[in-house]
Amino acid sequence: MVHKGGRRKVPGLDKIQRRMIIAFAVIVLLFVGLTVRIGWIQIINTDMYANKAVETQTKDEIIPPKRGAILDRNLKTFAVSTASYRVFVRLKPYNDSDPVDPKYREEQRAAAADILSASLGIDRAEIVEKMNSDSNRVSIAKDVNKEQMESIRTGIEKKGVMIIEAEDASKRQYPLGAFAAHILGSVNRDGKGQSGIELEYDQYLTGTVGRRIMSTDIKGNPLSEGQQESHAQENGRNVVLTIDETIQYYAEESIAKAYERTQADRVECIIMDPKNGDILGMAAYPEFDPNDPGTPLGEAAQAEFAQLGDEQKTEYLNAIWRNPVVSDLYEPGSVFKLVTVSSALETGAVTPDSHVTCKGFYQVEDREIKCWNYPRSHGDQTVAEAIGNSCNPAMMQVIQKMGYDKFYQYLELFGMTDRTGVDFPGEASPLIQDKKISGPVGLATMSFGMGLNITAIEMANAVCAIGNNGNLMKPRLVKALSDEAGNIVHEFPTKILRQVISQQTADEVKNIMEYVTREAGGQVANVPGYRIGSKTGTAQKLVNGEYSTRDVVGSTIAIAPIDDPRFVVLVVVDNPRVGEYGSTTAGPAVREITEEILRYMNIKPEYTDEEKANRQRSEIVLPELTGKPASEAESILLSLELNYSVQGERVEEDFTVADQYPKPGGSVDKGGTVYLYSE
Repeated sequence: MVHKGGRRKVPGLDKIQRRMIIAFAVIVLLFVGLTVRIGWIQIINTDMYANKAVETQTKDEIIPPKRGAILDRNLKTFAVSTASYRVFVRLKPYNDSDPVDPKYREEQRAAAADILSASLGIDRAEIVEKMNSDSNRVSIAKDVNKEQMESIRTGIEKKGVMIIEAEDASKRQYPLGAFAAHILGSVNRDGKGQSGIELEYDQYLTGTVGRRIMSTDIKGNPLSEGQQESHAQENGRNVVLTIDETIQYYAEESIAKAYERTQADRVECIIMDPKNGDILGMAAYPEFDPNDPGTPLGEAAQAEFAQLGDEQKTEYLNAIWRNPVVSDLYEPGSVFKLVTVSSALETGAVTPDSHVTCKGFYQVEDREIKCWNYPRSHGDQTVAEAIGNSCNPAMMQVIQKMGYDKFYQYLELFGMTDRTGVDFPGEASPLIQDKKISGPVGLATMSFGMGLNITAIEMANAVCAIGNNGNLMKPRLVKALSDEAGNIVHEFPTKILRQVISQQTADEVKNIMEYVTREAGGQVANVPGYRIGSKTGTAQKLVNGEYSTRDVVGSTIAIAPIDDPRFVVLVVVDNPRVGEYGSTTAGPAVREITEEILRYMNIKPEYTDEEKANRQRSEIVLPELTGKPASEAESILLSLELNYSVQGERVEEDFTVADQYPKPGGSVDKGGTVYLYSE
């Protein structure tokens, strides 16, 4: 067909042109869209994508600080952190764009398992099982030491393994095991304090975390020419205790023997310097090992623990971790009479020579409150003699002469109505009867330490005020902080809370305490050659709302030397099954501790003529017993009129004596005890 004008029309041309135009338009639109998108990324969101690139190519590592050590007052180590590592395996790439071949990554896993098993002594199958995880990274081991870490690094270099990672850490160690455990406390799995000094001073011990920031490749390996930035960690401070390791040892040895001797539920002890409030020793038994606080000590305890449910196990552990000296309340019994008589003397209600009468009981309203030795009586006696006799009716008369208002005033002054403020977690608040609702009977019984609940540290601190010319100090367990080089960087000052009684009153009470030790019920605490003041006490325990005649708490407190007090020691025996009174349960431990500390402090004895004569008559020089059969050693000691006690486990009936105390050539009074050690 020929169109007008002579031009021939090609069939389908318009259709092709339209398609080309559409295609061109699509391309133009795509180009425009891509341009807009690139512009959006590069101009509008440039900061976001730049940060993302930096994050992908940057590795930020935390550098944990080394935890500070805990030292005794003479800078002997109680707790220390040693260098260690935590080892991980990287199971997944750092990001989704990691091009590593899956086969290569499986080879890396296998090689990693070989290296870690050989270096750490862990079964390879156990490591492989840990790596069968959906996590990005799994923990293989913690507390890895330096030698093990060097072995891992050598294996990495030889096999070219890229997926093993390590983080600096530290391991808390208590070189002396259970020693001073109730003071030190322990740390949790993350190295944070969870009890004791570890918790109370955690902010100083912890230090400051450091950081290491570096440029890496896509696999997380550092780039040789990449940027690096490091912020050094600041290690924790060392905590310097007021505790003296030697005095602490005497305390722990003595209460452990008291625990065995009395078969008590628990024995606790505190030793303080009355002049500054420093706690020189503080212990409780049974004990625990802070290196493994979740495991009780001894096979019998472990077997008992294994039978408990989860909730019971938690209660059990909390009970053995808790420091009863600070955290548990008890009725102090007759030891508290020292507070009563101090208050009455200070107010002028009585003098040491004032007379009181004991008929075996004392009538308070419609109640006859009996003396401990009822139906016998102490008759007419001075106040000083009444303390020596530990006479309850006498104390009720004394408190009535003073008046209840004054009595409560001095309870507060002596610190019996509030916590002491000692730098230790979990201090319990005392429970004192409300004067308005307790009535005359309740108030009367408080005069001899019944019907009020306090802590052992409150009782010891109150008696320290008597030994410190009437000044009540704030107890403390930490005296200073030091740096890694041992330089003292901060000192915690001692603090006088208030003057409770005058020096004259304090001297009168100390004289009464010395009288008790030399001539009355406190003779069990007497150490020949030294002037010592003491008081014993026995308190019935509340069981199901009633006072038990068998469940008791026995205690003894002593000040030595009485003319220039250097320390106060209090021992509390909870629920003894052998022995009943504080003089027989706690008294021997107080005497042992007192005698050892006096020698340790190099305080020279000054014997009276009577004591010199007694020593010449009764002092026996010990022969060599080490290496002899036990039967022979026992026969020798019995012939010398000496007692003996076997320490350690007797493997056979007639074991060989491995050691003795006192040593050969040492002396002991006739009727005294020699300790034989089986191993």
